[in-house]
Amino acid sequence: MTVFDSSYANQYDAMYGDKDYVAECNLVAAAAERHGVVMSRVLDIGCGTGGHSLEWARRGIDCVGVDMSPSMIALAKEKAGGLPEGTPQPEWIVGDAQTFEAAGEFDVATMMFAVLGYMNSNEAVLAALRNVRRHLRTGGLFAFDCWYGPAVLSVRPEDRVRVVEGATGQTIRSASTAIDSFRHLAHVTFKLWTVEGDRYLGYAEETHGMRYFFPQELQLLLQMSGFDLQSIRTFPGDGEPGDESWNIFCVARAE
Repeated sequence: MTVFDSSYANQYDAMYGDKDYVAECNLVAAAAERHGVVMSRVLDIGCGTGGHSLEWARRGIDCVGVDMSPSMIALAKEKAGGLPEGTPQPEWIVGDAQTFEAAGEFDVATMMFAVLGYMNSNEAVLAALRNVRRHLRTGGLFAFDCWYGPAVLSVRPEDRVRVVEGATGQTIRSASTAIDSFRHLAHVTFKLWTVEGDRYLGYAEETHGMRYFFPQELQLLLQMSGFDLQSIRTFPGDGEPGDESWNIFCVARAE
């Protein structure tokens, strides 16, 4: 099915209501400060319903949010209407990470929430990275998180079920994962049932192909795309990744 269609998009904020967008923006801002990059313009690729973009706007930073899902962008625009008066309004673009066009140069580009993992092939990863580089000024930073290959193969994903209380009932989500170790892919199938009391309101299903990455692989792919990898750390946290570090946070400089 289409990734993040309208049914899934409408459940997105409820399912990830505990995601700490402020802390993640703090992490990116700290990396920019550490590398001497002034954040005047930020490019938020795979912006979803706008959690990071809206936080950058609240900080007075010009931001462009890009997502391939029109449903996600529609929700982001709706939420942007609640920004305080005088806050710079983000610009929103419906587009693929590999091919989108945004005007001007950016100081920082991000792909948070494992967006790079949606590029399943080497060709797709390189196309996305080169498109990011094309939008960054020389010396600008690219910050992203992704699944860490050694941990994926060591820990292995488990099937999970979660129940979320919403404004109009409950959403029950199951997630099951099949690993394709040859292609470095995890095929994650989400199934969502929405109920209100004893009434069944609807069902949605999405299968996401998520690529996981290894350190030397990342360094090479970034180098081939015009970046110099600066750091790989655990995410969240700030330690050296190990075989149980499922997510990593990476920072690369545009050469």
